[in-house]
Amino acid sequence: MIDILVFLAGITMGSFFHLVGERLPMKRSILLPRSHCGACKQTLSLYEMIPLVSYVVLKGSCKHCGTRLSLLYPMVELLLGSLFLLIYRVTGLSFEGLFLAILCSLFVIAVVSDLLYMRVPNELFFFYFPLFVIYRTLEPLFIWWEGVSSLLFSFLLFYSIDRFKPNSIGGADIKLFAVLAFCFGFKAFLIILFLSSVTGMVYAKVFSFRLDEPFPFVPAIAFSFLLYLFGPFILTLFTKLIG
Repeated sequence: MIDILVFLAGITMGSFFHLVGERLPMKRSILLPRSHCGACKQTLSLYEMIPLVSYVVLKGSCKHCGTRLSLLYPMVELLLGSLFLLIYRVTGLSFEGLFLAILCSLFVIAVVSDLLYMRVPNELFFFYFPLFVIYRTLEPLFIWWEGVSSLLFSFLLFYSIDRFKPNSIGGADIKLFAVLAFCFGFKAFLIILFLSSVTGMVYAKVFSFRLDEPFPFVPAIAFSFLLYLFGPFILTLFTKLIG
């Protein structure tokens, strides 16, 4: 029963975080106006805003004008629902689970913003980073200065890279790496950085992005972070299933 409630909470928050990722970079209110069709501007009813269900029932189209809706909506909802469920399975109802859920929500919003606009607003980091500082103060993963020194190292590394090759990595990417370095330490930062580089090259190849031109890199960071965080658990679970 708790599994179902956690999943429902995840898909509901996923719907809201998609809206945040869509509106915040454009300096639009996340509260008003109410959700509406981007084509005909018709305000959506509650029936049309049920996470996952509405998209399926309406066959991915606006009820009023028939415009096809982006597949990103149900994908984000399903992703966050699955992540919330996975976090609950790994950590239970705990302070750590709440921290991971908040961190995943940051990444979901950043991914949506990056995919839609190739821009992640600073306001997002101003809101989330103090929460991570509070958590790491109450639940330290290592000695207090390691998180700070890892964060400073990440900034210094990317500053050096930018001096060598200007504009080779976006500001939002740097901030996300800095958040991960602060929260998980130096070793985790290097692992996620390596995974992101590999994932980014594969991602660029699949979607025909040129590596010498800007492209949305936040999804590669997010995937690599999740792989680092949940990879061992998923591998263990898969081994049990086939064993």
